[in-house]
Amino acid sequence: MKIANLIQQHHLNEYMYEPPPYILLIDDDEDDLEMFSSGLEKQGIHVKTFDSSTKALFYLTLMSGNMELPSLIIMDYSMPKKNGHQVLVQLKNNADTKDIPVVIHSTGMSDLLKEQLLSAGALDCFDKPWTSRELITQIERFREIAFSFINK
Repeated sequence: MKIANLIQQHHLNEYMYEPPPYILLIDDDEDDLEMFSSGLEKQGIHVKTFDSSTKALFYLTLMSGNMELPSLIIMDYSMPKKNGHQVLVQLKNNADTKDIPVVIHSTGMSDLLKEQLLSAGALDCFDKPWTSRELITQIERFREIAFSFINK
């Protein structure tokens, strides 16, 4: 099957032509996607969002050969089909995506889960922000991480 057909079949046309650098957000919660993406876009960061880990992984597979990979991936831990740990392991085992920093968030991130994710290669893990100040602090951190990755 041709790539163009795969792109259309998986509704990925809107993601294909933005130039890097960008942050890729993966979360099955539309409100969280909107909260993070609007905050990052206000900071001048291009953002691509996916509401499922399988769509995001498919997109990354398509982009791998084109060198249009994100400078940071931020994803929810609790998602259907593949959770954040499963996606992280898959990313870190792929030569094209292993060096992309990955930050994982969740509601009620336990110390044990955080330790497991950091051991698997996550750059950082955090509880979803609940206040405006926490959100602003996280977005500023994401911006710094994305730009530091670009400038390597």
